[in-house]
Amino acid sequence: MKMLVFLPLIVSVAAIGSLLCSLMIAAFLRRRLISLNSDIKRDFIGKPLLFPARLTHTRRFPETERYNYWYDYFLIGIPVGLRGRVGNLLSIDNLPQRERLWEKCWFTIDPTYYLDRGSGDRSLEEKLHVFLKSVGEDPKEFPYAYLISVPRFLWFQKSAISYWYLYSSNRELTAMIMEINNSFFEKRNFFFRVTGDGMAVDSANNWSTTTTVSAKGYHDKLSLHFSPSMPKSKQYKGSWEKDIFGSPFEKVGGLMVSKSIDPVLGPSIQSNLSSNTPDGQVKVTSRLSSWGEPVDPLAAPGWIIARFIARWTHVGVLSAPRIVKQALRIRLRGKLTYLKRPEVRPGSIPRKETEIERRVWDLELPFRQYLSELASHTSFPVSIKYIPAKSIHFDDMTFYSPACTTSSSQPTLTIQPLTPRSYTSFPQYDSPRAAFFTETKATPTNSDESSCRLSISDHSLLDQVLATAGQTLDTEAAKLGARNPKDWKSKILQKVVSFLRNSPAETFMDRFVSHYAHPSLQYRPSSNYATYQRGV
Repeated sequence: MKMLVFLPLIVSVAAIGSLLCSLMIAAFLRRRLISLNSDIKRDFIGKPLLFPARLTHTRRFPETERYNYWYDYFLIGIPVGLRGRVGNLLSIDNLPQRERLWEKCWFTIDPTYYLDRGSGDRSLEEKLHVFLKSVGEDPKEFPYAYLISVPRFLWFQKSAISYWYLYSSNRELTAMIMEINNSFFEKRNFFFRVTGDGMAVDSANNWSTTTTVSAKGYHDKLSLHFSPSMPKSKQYKGSWEKDIFGSPFEKVGGLMVSKSIDPVLGPSIQSNLSSNTPDGQVKVTSRLSSWGEPVDPLAAPGWIIARFIARWTHVGVLSAPRIVKQALRIRLRGKLTYLKRPEVRPGSIPRKETEIERRVWDLELPFRQYLSELASHTSFPVSIKYIPAKSIHFDDMTFYSPACTTSSSQPTLTIQPLTPRSYTSFPQYDSPRAAFFTETKATPTNSDESSCRLSISDHSLLDQVLATAGQTLDTEAAKLGARNPKDWKSKILQKVVSFLRNSPAETFMDRFVSHYAHPSLQYRPSSNYATYQRGV
């Protein structure tokens, strides 16, 4: 019994001792740059830096609802394309699950967290190129990039905004990506070009560093060159439409205006964001600025690194609780309406699935196969582009009708589920027309009047596809069902599902799964659907 009384104390002391030991190792031992492989690029803009910063948030309009607060913020800057680790202090663009125990670092920039979630083995640079192509930009136009973000510490990862600075071949800042993550685990990546203010830069930015590094599994040394950018202006300005629910007190829509300096200049962080109404009225401003000199993890003495870790590590860990605290404080004042979360808009990354939705994730498979069969049964040239949740598939999928040829273009129908809920609600309808019509119908909230569960790019094109292929699929499935009676397992399963639905009717997806889907899927969707219905 005495041991049980002291057990929590023993565990706490052991945990604190382990953290202190890890801190000493990160700050003082083997703090050199080790490249992940020998194939990385050798020339970079900027270098790895630890940025202490402060975030100030101010509401300016309406005047009766003004407020202001600030808190410390900690970020890490890295040149995009650099992959490796700085001793046990900083892991850069490595997959954590592939790091051995002695390679684990105090801070981590995990590539799976950024831009589109997931990605398998893709590096930050590869994901950046994929994203740029998806928004119609040429990655070759931006040969250099610098990322500033809140790192992961242990299992804590919360970065409300990650900043991607994109540079031309002349080493000037020409575009940015702001990666917005809200409190509901939804995400939107905004690409925008920036224009300089034309004001001369105060000081020459002529530092340059060449570092000799060792590569993992490679005996020869590599020389990496870190050099400055070549800004022609003090500040750079850009804007983008606010198509994400970023705050429970701000509606979706309006204009976001960004003003920032080139972070490699100095180096220093200074970024101002303002949320404007459609008529140009500034509602909310956020200012992120450096709070002291950045620390170079490759050059700073060990005692400075240790002091920095002790002072700033908790800042990143506590960023999410601080946001929640301020949101509660604002809500309790009672002057602002607390808005309901809408579904994301097309182009955004939906929330994470719930535990119950995760159990029915197999419903995505017949949904995908249905779109494939829909394309293959369409008599005219058309392609169906399916944008799945990135946690399922990182790449988009395109299905072509038999009438498509390589010599001519064809119309494209883009379909994107905007919530995991769409996979579980889609199988409930009697006909494909009812399913698509209901799922794409707007369900307005007080934060976004256009909120819906499924996005369709062209409703008239969808009507044409359903008028031929959709009807054909359902008719063929019904005929096959009449000729091929179900076995006793299928009949029992159908009765269970019908009971849980409170409807004896067989849906069009029931018929499709029974007669078109691969045999390995024929029982799983209905079974998982039953699980889902019990869960809710």
